Amino acid sequence: MDGPPTAADMLIHLLRASLTPDGTPSFNQIVLYTSFGVVRGRIGYSFAQELSNHPDQTGPRLSESLIELNAVTVEHFSNHLASAAFDRLYVRLDEVKGFAFSR
Repeated sequence: MDGPPTAADMLIHLLRASLTPDGTPSFNQIVLYTSFGVVRGRIGYSFAQELSNHPDQTGPRLSESLIELNAVTVEHFSNHLASAAFDRLYVRLDEVKGFAFSR
């Protein structure tokens, strides 16, 4: 690793540590503080399975650049789009500036 860990590096490390052996998160929701707004949701099943290092994972790894969230709300920083809701949202890890977990 070059230099200090980024928020995204720490996020992936903490997410891996918080998963049970079957890939179930030990938290209810994750809150991401991004450059475009505050994002709240639950990590996606395939993303959690990938982080759990299941051996049946093949091909490019999603967790190298994106985080998959389900049941998402976004509170945008801009005034023209105050908030939005999505069934599924993918956020680039380099957009993550901070994060929190809620039970």
